[in-house]
Amino acid sequence: MFIQAIPRKGHKYYAIYEGKRINGKVTRKTKLYLGSLENIDEPKRLEFEEKIKKLDDPALITKFRSIIVSLGYKLPSSLTDISVEETFDYGRELAFHKVCEEIDFVNIVDKFSNKGGGPSIGKIVEAMSINRNCDPCSYFKLQEWYSRSSLPIFLKFPCSELTYDVSLNALDYLQPENTIKMQAAIYENIRKVYHYDCDRLDIDLTSTYFEGNKCILATFGYSRDHRPDRPQIVIAFIVDQKGILVTHRVWSGNQSDAKSLEPIDDCLTQKFKLDAPRVMDRGIATWANLDYMDKNEERYLVAIRAKIKATKFLDEVGMPSEKWIDVGENEVGASIIKDKRKYIITWNSSVAATNRKEREARVEKAEKELIKIQDAVTRGRIDSRKKRDEKIGHIKSKFGVTRYINTKGDNKGFGFSMKRSNAFIEAKNYDGYQIFATTEFDLTEKDVVESYRTRDQIEKAIQTLKCALSLHPQYVRTTEHVLGNIFVCSMAYQLRSILKMKLKNNEICMSVDDAMAVLERLKEVEIVIGKGDEIEVRRKLGGVNSESRTLIDVFNMATNGILPGVEP
Repeated sequence: MFIQAIPRKGHKYYAIYEGKRINGKVTRKTKLYLGSLENIDEPKRLEFEEKIKKLDDPALITKFRSIIVSLGYKLPSSLTDISVEETFDYGRELAFHKVCEEIDFVNIVDKFSNKGGGPSIGKIVEAMSINRNCDPCSYFKLQEWYSRSSLPIFLKFPCSELTYDVSLNALDYLQPENTIKMQAAIYENIRKVYHYDCDRLDIDLTSTYFEGNKCILATFGYSRDHRPDRPQIVIAFIVDQKGILVTHRVWSGNQSDAKSLEPIDDCLTQKFKLDAPRVMDRGIATWANLDYMDKNEERYLVAIRAKIKATKFLDEVGMPSEKWIDVGENEVGASIIKDKRKYIITWNSSVAATNRKEREARVEKAEKELIKIQDAVTRGRIDSRKKRDEKIGHIKSKFGVTRYINTKGDNKGFGFSMKRSNAFIEAKNYDGYQIFATTEFDLTEKDVVESYRTRDQIEKAIQTLKCALSLHPQYVRTTEHVLGNIFVCSMAYQLRSILKMKLKNNEICMSVDDAMAVLERLKEVEIVIGKGDEIEVRRKLGGVNSESRTLIDVFNMATNGILPGVEP
């Protein structure tokens, strides 16, 4: 936008215009008519400045003041010194924006959004993703937050265009048929820009619930949030060895872990062209899924849900655990090779002791409750075998001890006896064992265990998404908006994980949250300086210290030592 004077009968009449190119021709549209500024008074000046500020272009204020001073207007004495007009959030927003520039975020999202015209979907999604990392808010309040930040300058996207309706409309374009292509292109760029290959893919599932019953996608299912009373959706997230988000997948709330592997694996293979080992927990790694991956010649490292006794692997190892290899953290391991898999069996003395203690406690509690039933029989409060057996079954199920306590009804009356079973006695022989399966035969027992332990990064990623980035709970309702919102949250985590990688690569012992707390102190300050008949507006950076200077370098926030939008 620009201010231009139109001469008419010896006078100049001013207006603010917006230029646009349509069909190869430049046209202008009047945004604000100012009229003659020759005899402007102070109330009129303030009125005009308020209207100009709403156009969301600070340079117009500077130009307006320059014009009226040149026409002989005397600015008030309060402006002849220095005053701070406004401050804008700067540091965190710039750090994330620079990441977006490095991975060509906006252009990729625009390319695959299939949007014909109007505001850039890429810029809208970048603003949404950065908001999730800085000050998460509803889409209704997004424009207000955006206006308090320096992002309009970085993105060259005026605040007036980021309306509530525009934000929700953008979500409609962020559907799987588009977002998978976006994520594949973005992840390929990330590896190129930061110079690394994908060596592993950690896969895990989570759920997020809804308040109310208006979301068609949400259904009741196994709740990881301990809210079985709420409809939910299930989301799979995949990160690489550096913790960088690769992609995600969304299902209705009754999707099981075991059935999620095939569509995830197909996407990683066909859309992302990734053949790195899949690392999964026992919830996904069923025997059927191992067979599926073997059939497709996929690589993997998984924990198996099978009980050690049922596999008979201890018999095949053929040596006592005292002779197994030390794999760290009070754990020893041994391995066997069968068909296309290498199985690693580990035994942890601390876990074994904990398991035995926990099982003993459950059995003791159940026995106390069963004694109460025997007492109730003696007192005549239980008058049928059916009622007795129902109470016994309930207690065994409640404490999970059905296999460990045998009960036998008396031949006469309603009494019964109980004793601990052989299964309880044998159970201690199988405590503390865990089984892994992998196609990577060159990995030692210790390599497998240590590699699987690093899988906690996917669990931390999910925790960050749900808590820090407001993935949970969901407040949008339509299927399209839910899918779009989850994509925004995923992209927010992807940007965050890149900053985490940069900190680690530069050996900076600081979390992303701590880095953001430092950068939050960086503010863009709009300073008005008046000297006599001259006035100028300058944008300066406040809150700079040694820590923030280090992060400015680590996150490549300056170009040739110059930070965007502010004076040196």
